[in-house]
Amino acid sequence: MKPLLKLVWPVVAAAGMAACTSAASEEKKTVKVPDVQNVAITEVQTMQPRQAVTLPGELKPWNRVSLYAKVKGFIRDVRVDRGSSVRKGQVLAVLDAPEVLSELSTAQAQLQAQEAALQEQTARFRASRLTYNRLLQTSKVEGAVSLHELDQAQARMLADSATVAVATGNIQVGRSNYQTKKELRQYLTITAPFDGVITERNVSAGALVGAGDSNSKPLFVLEDSRTLRLTVAIPETFANQLAAKSAVTFTVNAIPEQQFNAKLARSAQSLVEANRSMLAEFDFDNKANQLKSGMYAEVKMPMERTAPTLFVPKTAVVSSSEKTFVIRVNNHKAEWVSVEKGNTLDSLVEVFGGLKAGEPVVRIASEEIRDGQALTNTQQ
Repeated sequence: MKPLLKLVWPVVAAAGMAACTSAASEEKKTVKVPDVQNVAITEVQTMQPRQAVTLPGELKPWNRVSLYAKVKGFIRDVRVDRGSSVRKGQVLAVLDAPEVLSELSTAQAQLQAQEAALQEQTARFRASRLTYNRLLQTSKVEGAVSLHELDQAQARMLADSATVAVATGNIQVGRSNYQTKKELRQYLTITAPFDGVITERNVSAGALVGAGDSNSKPLFVLEDSRTLRLTVAIPETFANQLAAKSAVTFTVNAIPEQQFNAKLARSAQSLVEANRSMLAEFDFDNKANQLKSGMYAEVKMPMERTAPTLFVPKTAVVSSSEKTFVIRVNNHKAEWVSVEKGNTLDSLVEVFGGLKAGEPVVRIASEEIRDGQALTNTQQ
């Protein structure tokens, strides 16, 4: 039995040594330096392209207003209807409010009474002033007028002067009150604030309207659509690419076969926090009444960067779970450079990051080309 064991142990030991040697060689293979890889390269380009993007827009009237009654009253007469073309200052409706007219008459009567009181006080002041001045002249003759009588005349003159000042103030208050009531009477006539078309009429003769009803609809809605505002929400990506006085073309579903032109008139110069977009308005001359306010439009808008930017082929950009990057060739080694993508132009894509124009990058990049891997036999 012992001779058999002597033969088995050397075999087992040799097998163990062989296994350890194999494992060590495999471990060396796993930590082996990456192989040199052949790649095709290209250069980072600098461009300032002008491109057109399509965005949704909405046509809005140049002016739009909802007309309400400022004072409470009954509709006596309605002189326009939906679709009526009106001129600035034209009467749209007339209200009846007897209490407003009564208050106006009361204010007028009070003003007249105050003016009469002022005339009376003024006459008294003149008389007392003349009396005082005469007594003052007479007092120069010794013993002609007592000092007590002279003091009383002066006091009456000063009192009458004060009553004149009070009466003058009362007249100013009365005139203000009368003017207020007079303006309220003017509110009984509803007029058009500008030229336009009545798009809504929500009242009829005999209806009670006026202030205090928070749920009431407007009497009329007036729109001026001779010039339309084409409103477009420009995404943040393109917010700095809208050139001043740029022109756009747009179409509407009602007339899909025809293109219309509009010019940039104004922009908010600020992003709306809700959707991170900037509102811009383009004016469209609609005197021919081709388009209607409220229509949606498909707008083709030219966009251009304010300065040249960097472009690389789309295949040069890798979007992985780690980051978005391009592979720059630096001393025949791969170098991952983090970038952000911008606009696309045919087979090129705009990139922002630590790149410079003219630098070589891998044309067809992938995660298999690791950061720091040796590159050779590069071809354009």
